[in-house]
Amino acid sequence: MGSKTTTPASFSRIQSPRRRGARAAAAVAIAALALTACSSGGGNEPDPEASYSQDQLITALNSVEVDGQTLTAEAMDQESAGTQMDDIEQALEQATIEPSQCKDLVKAALDSSSGHVENIVVATPSGGKFAVSAMPLGSGDEATEHAKNANQQNEDCQDFTMELMGSKIEATIEPRDIEVDNGSEASIMDMTMDMSGQSNKMTQASAVVANTFVVVSGQGASSESESASSETPDIEAILQESANKISEQ
Repeated sequence: MGSKTTTPASFSRIQSPRRRGARAAAAVAIAALALTACSSGGGNEPDPEASYSQDQLITALNSVEVDGQTLTAEAMDQESAGTQMDDIEQALEQATIEPSQCKDLVKAALDSSSGHVENIVVATPSGGKFAVSAMPLGSGDEATEHAKNANQQNEDCQDFTMELMGSKIEATIEPRDIEVDNGSEASIMDMTMDMSGQSNKMTQASAVVANTFVVVSGQGASSESESASSETPDIEAILQESANKISEQ
């Protein structure tokens, strides 16, 4: 989570002079991460015995090519990651989220990820239109469990509201399962956030590759959405390419 990267858990940095608005947006993005649908995603299953290290993931994501451009991958900056996690946790404590169980899901997702921040690899293109993150866990079973826990009860939280520091955000999530070769528990979602008369769209796709939870996120809607444009990154294709490169290690 360096100064030039954007992580899937937070699409905007929390800092002055827009600290209040950015904090709210970051908290909603965390909610999106927690609520991605992963109920029955498919694809050709990866090798259950495979296990990838942080160095292998950096090598793999550095070889991902999108529109003729390779990504730049690096380990997440620990100091920035810790500061931002603290800020988001504080924001969530102050936030009112309806339905109320959605707030519990967000907290559970934060707790599940907090112990693995030091291992996360983040890769971005120079234009910064999307980000790929890869979080290695102890085993394939642990990665699968993480994906399922992060996305449970999504049916109850596809529409939710958040009030934080005087701002009200209305969010709608449209999830669907996808197939990713070399990956399992694969899904994608389009998320629309309305705040203070402004509407923002995000797309996020995720899959488990052996012991690694892989997430690709970016602005705009997915290719199947009516609001997608020719300039919108193909998040699903980027996820597939990332899974392929990781499985080659």
